Amino acid sequence: MKVFICLVFLAAPALAWDGENAYGPGLHADRYGRPFEYRTDDGQAVPGFVQVQPNGYGLGVGVDQYGRPVRAVDPATGQALPAGSVDEGSPADE
Repeated sequence: MKVFICLVFLAAPALAWDGENAYGPGLHADRYGRPFEYRTDDGQAVPGFVQVQPNGYGLGVGVDQYGRPVRAVDPATGQALPAGSVDEGSPADE
């Protein structure tokens, strides 16, 4: 029974991408492990429970589940991350 529980706990993180909410709700990790959050064009932070498709509108411009264009932003500085740091091959896929 203990082995089964251990296997469940080890497999559970595989169900979500590695960087999703890695640093708390809404704070993700890019392909280099740096924290970022998604923000809309008007600067509003996208909550952690909202699904985002990276590069949905083109390189560096994602689309959230409501169809809004969003960009990956460094939460400390507010500057946009380089377009290639969050892409379809990175942990922030879904």
